[in-house]
Amino acid sequence: MTKLWDKPSGQLWLIGGAFLLYISTFILTYLIGSIYVAPFILLIFVFGFLAFQTLVKPILLLIPMFGATYLGGVIQIIPEGTVPLTLFQVLLLLLILVCFLHYLIFNKERFQILGIELELLLILTLISFSIIYSPNRESALLNLSRIIFLIIMVYVIVNLLKERKHFYAIFFLMTFMAVILGSLSVHAALLDPFTAVMNLRYGGTRIIGRGAITIEDPNVFATLFFLPIAFTTSIFLSQTSILKRSAALGVTLVLLAGLASTYSRSAWIASAVLLMMLVIYYKQYKMMGLTACAIIIIILAVPELRDLTVGMFNRLLDIFAGSADDSSKIRMMLGIAAMHMFFDSYMLGVGFRGFPEMFTNYFSTQKSIGVVEPHNVIYEILAELGVIGFGLFLLLMIAIYRVAASNIRRSTDIHNRVIATALISTLTAFLIFYQFYGGGLMNTNLWATIGLIFAQRFYLNRPGSGI
Repeated sequence: MTKLWDKPSGQLWLIGGAFLLYISTFILTYLIGSIYVAPFILLIFVFGFLAFQTLVKPILLLIPMFGATYLGGVIQIIPEGTVPLTLFQVLLLLLILVCFLHYLIFNKERFQILGIELELLLILTLISFSIIYSPNRESALLNLSRIIFLIIMVYVIVNLLKERKHFYAIFFLMTFMAVILGSLSVHAALLDPFTAVMNLRYGGTRIIGRGAITIEDPNVFATLFFLPIAFTTSIFLSQTSILKRSAALGVTLVLLAGLASTYSRSAWIASAVLLMMLVIYYKQYKMMGLTACAIIIIILAVPELRDLTVGMFNRLLDIFAGSADDSSKIRMMLGIAAMHMFFDSYMLGVGFRGFPEMFTNYFSTQKSIGVVEPHNVIYEILAELGVIGFGLFLLLMIAIYRVAASNIRRSTDIHNRVIATALISTLTAFLIFYQFYGGGLMNTNLWATIGLIFAQRFYLNRPGSGI
């Protein structure tokens, strides 16, 4: 669409119109006698201009929305209430409205669908039906609403992301924000003398000062590093220039340090699998081996890093043992309760969001220290939606993975391949992470990753996309 201000004559009209606006505004300010009139009127026109630009190009709003996912609960429009209204939620609702108006007024292209509508419809229908017998209907309705809005977000992403530079803009924005957050987290959790001494003293059995800059939960905060790590590692392992590889490696090390500062064992395991996937795909075993050896030498040479690594290693091992800290023991308790729920109602489950209520039938909240949320997406679905729900979930994941794998096969261009490998490894990291933690079905960045995967599929279908 050619805009008026893209033409030389249009630029003259824009400059002339702005000049007349400024003159008339200040004359009005003089006549009314209030100094606040000028900035108020100018802000209205600037906001109107930006709003029109966003309506013409909704991508201008989509990219900031991705950045807002990293801000978590820092910027809350309405902090009180059951669900605090955050900047991300405001931008998502605004983007849905803008996207609808954009297609209604400007866009003549066909609205893209995902191709997995049947799987989504079946699992949403089962969730809705299970609310009838769920012991926690209010929470079930609230979480179902969140899932529906996140699915709508996926459709918005798919229909707005149509150029590779937009993918890179989102990836670079998220990487930049992750570097800032990771640096702050490292400074707060690893470089603080008191925190470091206390963590060395406990040797991984107890953690003091876990990094969580924008999100209260350090484990969820750690998931923010998945996509940036996958993106920079893909650049490092791909056949690019030595300068780009060196820069990508430096950024990756900062991101890994930020990830380490969260002390999230679930995220560590997920990130390790993420990195192994990329190394295997790019077949850069020698390069990755040399890099790992260099990191090990640095750790062994610095006593503080050596002691810190030993504590982290001990904490990582205990995620499977469940003997050193309460969180590991509670995870095992939650898993046992989930199996009881499944065998008691194996076909349809106990109802969506029924796990927290039914948990007390098997264990007391005193034993679990008040923790009643499931910490594994598989046994959560088995317990709440039964065998039928688990089967539908598997069908949905298989369909998504087929698209992600197809994107890699069809990406003959190096830039498209970096995007495709980063996305499939990020998706895998999320799924592994949520085998040790709860809330996977409502994770914003997981659904955003799915949206990016399908957006790339439609982008690769376009002529001249590098396939």
